[in-house]
Formats: sequence, structure tokens, C-alpha cells
Amino acid sequence: MFVEDQEKFPDKYKLSDKEARYLLKKNIVELVYNAGKFEGLNTTILQTEEIIKYNRANNVAVDDVLTVVNLKRGFEVLLNTTDENLLEKSKRINRIVAAEDALFPGEICTGGVEISTIEGRYIPPMLTEENIEKKYQDLLSSPISTTEKALRLFLFISKKQLFWDGNKRTALLTANQLMFDKGVGLFSIPEKEFNEFNRLLSKYYNTEESQDEEDILQFMYDTCIFGIQF
Repeated sequence: MFVEDQEKFPDKYKLSDKEARYLLKKNIVELVYNAGKFEGLNTTILQTEEIIKYNRANNVAVDDVLTVVNLKRGFEVLLNTTDENLLEKSKRINRIVAAEDALFPGEICTGGVEISTIEGRYIPPMLTEENIEKKYQDLLSSPISTTEKALRLFLFISKKQLFWDGNKRTALLTANQLMFDKGVGLFSIPEKEFNEFNRLLSKYYNTEESQDEEDILQFMYDTCIFGIQF
């Protein structure tokens, strides 16, 4: 069912738990394939599907197999309802998706990290776990749609680089956890939109202007949310 609203970024969908689970399981290959682009995943969509089914594929590098397997496990976390708060869920997701990459998987970053973007190097600010928890809670309690909360949470985790590695993957899955739980569809950057997404994200990283945040929010809302139409 499509939801119409007067908010700037209203929820586009209202799905039951059964419908949300069907949507995720039906699209798991594309979700993993698209998410893998954050790490330069070199598999085709068919190789990605083979890895998801069999944990292996012919002529695929071991690192790519591990990326796919860990992302699959990360998306499977979304299906498991727990009592942990969303920041703890983000840590658990990071522990899975960054298992092969991060210095300390699942732990908040306490060291300086430089990020290379198409507009130059970006150095995120250091945040304490208390700062991060407050940001999560403030965002979750704000009077905006679940979809907007999820997209803003994605941008927060990505830009502030909360973890030692795997931040965009963790941000994507955390945003999807929120959307999945509330049945408002799913969030994925289509392959054909990835270059424009990277351009807008790099611009957002390297400026404090609110307009750049609005630009990438609008782009993601328009092109990266999908669900089931009835």
C-alpha cells in the first residue's frame, strides 16, 4: 500500500511483517550485490547469487567471496528481532560485515581516520560512544518519517565514520534494519546510480552546507527506496 503524506520525505510503503520479510528475501542477491559496490566488489550478479547459495563461485577472488558472504550474513541479521538498541545492532552488523577488514570489528573507532573522496581527503571528527548514542536517540525520537530517519542515520554513520572500517556497509544495513522493522520498504543504491551517489556523498563529506545534505537526501529518497506496490 502506498502512503501519501505532506512530509518532505514521507514513508512510501506500509508493509506487514510477512511482506517485509518476503521483500528482503526476494531481493537478497541484488541487495548484497549493490552493497558490495562500496568495497569495489568485482562479482557479477550471477556470481553473487552463486556465492549466496553455495558460499563459493568459480573464478572469484577469495576476498570477493568473503565480502558477499559477510554481507549476506549482515542482511540476515535484519530478520532476527532482538531487544538490543539500534546502536548495539549497528555494532553487531559491523562485527559481521567488517570482520575481514576492520582493526577492531564491532567497536567504535577511537583513532584518527582519513577518508579519500573524489573531492579530496576528509577527516571525520572523533565522537564518544555517548555522543553517538545521543545522536541515535535524538534522531529516532524526532517527528519525521521512518524513511527519513533511516536515510539521515545512513548519512550520520557514513560521514562520522563511527567504526574502524565498513562504515557505509554498516550504515546501509542499520538504515535497512530501521526500515524493515517498521515495514516502510528497503534502501539500496542501484548500480546505475552509484556514480552520482558517490559524487553527492563526496560533496556532502567535504562541506558543512545543509543544502548538500538535502541534495543527497532527495537523491536517495527518489532513487534508492523500493518496496511492494499493491
